[in-house]
Amino acid sequence: MESGCTHADYRHLLLVGVSALGLWAFPASAQIPTPSTSATAAPQPGDAAAPPETAPEAVQTQEGQPAEAAPDTTANPQETGEIVVTGSRIGRSGFTTPTPVTVISTDQLAKSAPSTIAESLRNLPALTATSGPQRASGTQGGGQSFLNLRNLGAVRTLTLLDGRRFVAASQFGTVDVNLLPAGLIQRVDIVTGGASAAYGSDAVAGVVNFVLDTKFEGLKGEVSSGISTEGDNAEKRAILSGGISTLGDRLHLIASGEYYQNDGILEGQRDWARRGTNLINGPAGGPSQLLTDDVRNIGTYGGMLLTGNGGTAAQNAAFRGLQFGPGGTVLPYSFGSYLTQTQQIGGDGVNTELFQEINRPLERWSAFGRAEYDLTDTISIFGEASYGWTDTRYSTSVNRHQVQNPITIRRDNAFLPQGIRTLLAANPNVSTLTMLRWSTEGGLTDVAVTTDTRRFVGGFNAEVAGLKFNGYYQHGRTNQRTDVLNNEITANFTRAVDAVVSPTTGQIVCRSTLTDPGNGCVAFNPFGVGAPSAGALAYTRGTSRTDSVFTEDVAALNLSGTLFEGWAGPISFATGGEYRKETAELAVDALSRQGAFLFANPQPWSGEYDVREGYVETVIPLLRDLPFAKRVEFNGAVRYTDYSTSGGVTTWKAGLSWTPFDALRLRGTRSRDIRAPNLSELFTSGRTQSATIVDPFKNNIRLSGIFVTTGGNAELQPEKADTLTLGAVLQPTFIPGFNLSVDYYDIKIRDAIGTLTPQQTVDQCFQGNQLACGLVRRDAGGNLLDLTAFPINLAELETNGIDVEASYRVPLSSLMDTDATLSLRTVVSYVGKLSSTTPGSPAIDRAGEVGISANPHWRFNAQADFYKGDFNFFNQVRFIGGGRYDVTRGPAQIDLQSIKPQAYWDMQLGYSLKNVGIDGAEFYLNVRNVLDTDPPRAPGDGTIALATNTGLYDTTGRLFRVGFRFNF
Repeated sequence: MESGCTHADYRHLLLVGVSALGLWAFPASAQIPTPSTSATAAPQPGDAAAPPETAPEAVQTQEGQPAEAAPDTTANPQETGEIVVTGSRIGRSGFTTPTPVTVISTDQLAKSAPSTIAESLRNLPALTATSGPQRASGTQGGGQSFLNLRNLGAVRTLTLLDGRRFVAASQFGTVDVNLLPAGLIQRVDIVTGGASAAYGSDAVAGVVNFVLDTKFEGLKGEVSSGISTEGDNAEKRAILSGGISTLGDRLHLIASGEYYQNDGILEGQRDWARRGTNLINGPAGGPSQLLTDDVRNIGTYGGMLLTGNGGTAAQNAAFRGLQFGPGGTVLPYSFGSYLTQTQQIGGDGVNTELFQEINRPLERWSAFGRAEYDLTDTISIFGEASYGWTDTRYSTSVNRHQVQNPITIRRDNAFLPQGIRTLLAANPNVSTLTMLRWSTEGGLTDVAVTTDTRRFVGGFNAEVAGLKFNGYYQHGRTNQRTDVLNNEITANFTRAVDAVVSPTTGQIVCRSTLTDPGNGCVAFNPFGVGAPSAGALAYTRGTSRTDSVFTEDVAALNLSGTLFEGWAGPISFATGGEYRKETAELAVDALSRQGAFLFANPQPWSGEYDVREGYVETVIPLLRDLPFAKRVEFNGAVRYTDYSTSGGVTTWKAGLSWTPFDALRLRGTRSRDIRAPNLSELFTSGRTQSATIVDPFKNNIRLSGIFVTTGGNAELQPEKADTLTLGAVLQPTFIPGFNLSVDYYDIKIRDAIGTLTPQQTVDQCFQGNQLACGLVRRDAGGNLLDLTAFPINLAELETNGIDVEASYRVPLSSLMDTDATLSLRTVVSYVGKLSSTTPGSPAIDRAGEVGISANPHWRFNAQADFYKGDFNFFNQVRFIGGGRYDVTRGPAQIDLQSIKPQAYWDMQLGYSLKNVGIDGAEFYLNVRNVLDTDPPRAPGDGTIALATNTGLYDTTGRLFRVGFRFNF
């Protein structure tokens, strides 16, 4: 009986189906030109606009290494072709790790987002929560980008360079990936499962390994410039890399340098960022919180009176709502159309959305060099050196006196405008006035962060009697200076604002100088914008400074090879040991030590720990070339780790890879992974920040400016994770170029280390959690004063979900008369659960929450890459699923219950200069967020309003980049 469709027909039908994910790549009017060459003609080396000979990203994505039938075109051409799989320490040819590994080529990274490595990787659903220079509350992470797999926290993602650790750029032990040599990165391997047994602590969510092209020869580079349609976010980037072999090919040298600058986006430079979108307490009978625009905090830049004190209720109320205009002019204050204790809608309040840049400015440069010398044909030594420098200055807040920390003005204040003096004379029992003021004199409260990172590595590679040895020693050091500028010195301000007329000189002075004339106080006039003198500002403002030093020393030895030939193939092993020492030392200024500033007040601390560990791993082929058992392999590993701070712990993994037939492979891994507390979690001293809190003890009133002091916890224990991954890889031979993988993951972390947010602390105390109540301080009337926060071992953190990857590449000549080629790829992530449990409280599952956290159930990235001759047209859609704003608050607590899905379209046009005689050169135009899609309304919980979830949504708008890259 004849079939109605041939294999080619099935392939064409599948192409049509898969192309539905990428049809947006072709305008309706697009015409396919007539081919001029064979569609199967191999591109020439260095042809920047030509597609790879095969689809290595598609093949490698599923396997972590090339399939046996497809050569790895991203590997170093000078090498033997053997690929070390990041999911394993065993680099045996033909081995396919059972741990899911996603491999991203540099070509994909460049097209996805040709700005920084971190921005490119954020396009992957599993890495969407990766931090960057986008706006955020607080002063952490100045100009740095830390990878965050599965939104389990950057501290649970292990970042490696060529399988080796990289020195941390923060007190949390996290690596700034933008300091890695982008010009020499060959590919990025992402292990989306626990890998502690193979690589050590911190690999709870997985590993991101940046693989360098250590055998590169030639000269390549890239220059690019970008700007948004609003004329801001100006960006410049330049990379130059080179490599050479000499001394009879025994000495190989490579080097790379990069410069990057972004001017950022100032506060309020987008329509959505000017409208004051925020939550506010709702009226009785409705939801406790309402989402609305034009929400303002009570107060003004020139100051306003909230009440009088000491008189009768009527006398005190006579001063309420008087504000100060230019020159101290007394004006009525408008409380807007709706008023709560600390917020209002409309009127003369302060729109806090205008205090932080939408995108923080950044300047960065880095350099990397490597030398490798072959002592013999089987022994080589190498050395690496790298240096990176970043500098940023951004706004976080403004010196402010709100309802929680008002200014007290005495009735004899020398700066009082005449109108207030007259009113005080009519109300003689009023002794003081309560004043609110948001002080912009001298500028906003800025944070300046300068970081330099240095790393040196020396090592060797050898092969003796069929066994491979390698070892290295690494020393890294990061120096970081963080300044909180224009920061109010609280005691000085209190003295300066209490101004009187000197009975001896008739001049306005601080009251304190009458009894202590040498204290240096300069009187501060708070009545009206610009009223304070330069001397008063200098006296009441200062810089809170932190000088940090982080060091890392690592020494490691590894041995791998074949033990013996087994019944179904060679039984391989890898073993090794590692010593690592981490130190941190933070010094602060004298005033911060005393807690003298309105913000920050970091405290000095230092700490260190060392780690000794050893591991063994094996691959055992179990079956081969049997019916429904083309190949079955077991992969297992055990590692023992001994921390000086918390003792010893054992991690392990056991995985099985089963290939019933050539087109299908099934895989599964069960592992025990760990993360020991980092230096900051253990040793950090108090630091003051502010938060906005909804207080359930006070009828869910929303309070701004509540101070929170954070610290470390030396009693922390390592967290332990049990990880299960189950998956299937489909590569049907009758559909060449098609690859599909589906993987399920389940991660359960016991004793997870985490710090309750201020809101979580208050909520859990309200639910009866005495641990949380011990962190909350109230006055005699039950009013919230401040909170303490420090990391604890939570009961459990659990997440599960499914990852799907599909790719298909086919010459269009199989469908039509053209030499064009189309490559399609889709990466889909579904998060089914992301639950945390605090001792004494029920579990909270934040999967599907896209407002106060970044955990949508669904995310996907779909790409279509079209090649024809020297022309390349790349398209990408980034999809973020909708979900709840806050899973812990129902309709009675907040009217904003759900947020709609969001999608962004990116594209790039590339044109090779091969036809004009310049091989390996290309011009490109990249457009990100083509449709200029605004982010949805999803305000954060901070004191400074953030109208959207900046960790999840695009806040720049349409962004153009033009560039030129070459490879000679």
